[in-house]
Amino acid sequence: MNTTYQDVARFHGHECPGMTVGIRIAELVVERLGRHSASNELVATAETDGCAVDAIQVLTGCTFGRRNLRHVDNGKNAFSFWRRSDGIGLKVSFRPGSDAYRDSTTWALAELIENGTASQAQRAQFAQMQAARIKRLLAAPVEEILIVQAVDSEIPEHRALQPSAPCEGCGDLTSTEILHNHRGRMLCPPCHLEAHGGVLPPDHGHGHGHGHGHGHGEPAHGHGEPAHAHGEQVHPHGDQAHGNGEQAHAHGEPAHQH
Repeated sequence: MNTTYQDVARFHGHECPGMTVGIRIAELVVERLGRHSASNELVATAETDGCAVDAIQVLTGCTFGRRNLRHVDNGKNAFSFWRRSDGIGLKVSFRPGSDAYRDSTTWALAELIENGTASQAQRAQFAQMQAARIKRLLAAPVEEILIVQAVDSEIPEHRALQPSAPCEGCGDLTSTEILHNHRGRMLCPPCHLEAHGGVLPPDHGHGHGHGHGHGHGEPAHGHGEPAHAHGEQVHPHGDQAHGNGEQAHAHGEPAHQH
């Protein structure tokens, strides 16, 4: 394995096929758009929170902490990248039917391991299959494992850090970018959800963790709520448990599918 692979594995915490696909995506993006730098600004969106995201952060320079990587929770293994200087964009996604995705046998073994009923032989089989997939993914032509498309949508706006203010529900300091104006009270997402009885109305199709450009003083929806600009999520956390990621530890223990 080369240094790049080991660097990503060290950051990610284990070796797995999902991380490996992320490496291939990041290498393609760097080849076509360059790596993010002060003179070559990139911005990206990730439609999953799976393993590939860590490789993209390590290799492209697009990271959650730098705020030039946004999480859009669509549950898809798809990533979009833009270069701000000329607006060129790429969308890269896992190719269905390729080694980028687990086959039925791998899924069945992973389920046995997850629920604690796998035998030692089954654990060993799973580890061997994952290791073989990693080798194939590293060697495969890009077009066999990835779909690459041009992106003609607008480049996501730059998101500067915003000051914090107390939530008028729990009192916790919360970014003013995230606070919701609920009937004149500025609430953090959990308190906003609680104020709606735990279920947001249909026109509030978002939960906590979303980045919103709120017009805090402009009520809408007929109950004093501002009209939200439903932007991308900017935080890597959440309670998603998507079955579209790939994680498998080198010793045969899969982690949860994100």
